[in-house]
Amino acid sequence: MLSNQNIALVSGSTRGIGEAIATRINADGFVALRNSRRVSDIEILSERSFYAADVTLRNECQRLVSAVIEEHGKIDLLVCNVGSGAKSSSITDLDESWDYFLAINLKSTVFLVEAALPHLIRSKGQVIAISSICASDPSVECPIEYASAKAALEMYIKKMARKYAPQGVRFNAISPGNVMFKGSIWETRWKSDSETTESYLNANVPLRDFIDPTEIAEAVAFLANPRVRNITGVILPIDGGQSI
Repeated sequence: MLSNQNIALVSGSTRGIGEAIATRINADGFVALRNSRRVSDIEILSERSFYAADVTLRNECQRLVSAVIEEHGKIDLLVCNVGSGAKSSSITDLDESWDYFLAINLKSTVFLVEAALPHLIRSKGQVIAISSICASDPSVECPIEYASAKAALEMYIKKMARKYAPQGVRFNAISPGNVMFKGSIWETRWKSDSETTESYLNANVPLRDFIDPTEIAEAVAFLANPRVRNITGVILPIDGGQSI
């Protein structure tokens, strides 16, 4: 059934940044469809628009998009939020580490875009990916595999923006700095050593503050607004000035 509302699919959207994005764009009139690889996450949601899928797998992305199209008929906005800079405790060697970081930070977007692209072309929709300051600033502490995957993600967004502009599809990304939310790496660091964490902020972030997920959500809402239809291929930093 073709919906007369704008349909947005937000990957990794039951917690943190993704949850804030889904909530914000829903307020702007999008039907924000949420996703997690954990079926149990449906229990924390009040609405029914939830799809369980592991977007690091191509076949799962195809299944997810097919389910969305079957129920809603189109996709106007795809927000690729799945990603992580934390190394899994199950990883035992370098090959596994590269596979893990590339899958969750690059392939999760590539596979989802691949599945959704024909529908985005029909709707003249757009893709917004969530990257990281680590993609462009080698001085930021993070796993090399993570930084490399995010750097590749940003180039992917730029190349796709150029390639699909003639079909009316926009591609942009947001590059956050140090994001603080419940369960985040920075919350863990703050709880374990707030003094050292505050010293880090003061030394590296000109605005000396953490990024709240709602700030990233506001940027997504801005880019998703049809009144800024000529913004494409942009990597928008939200990092308190850290990348200056």
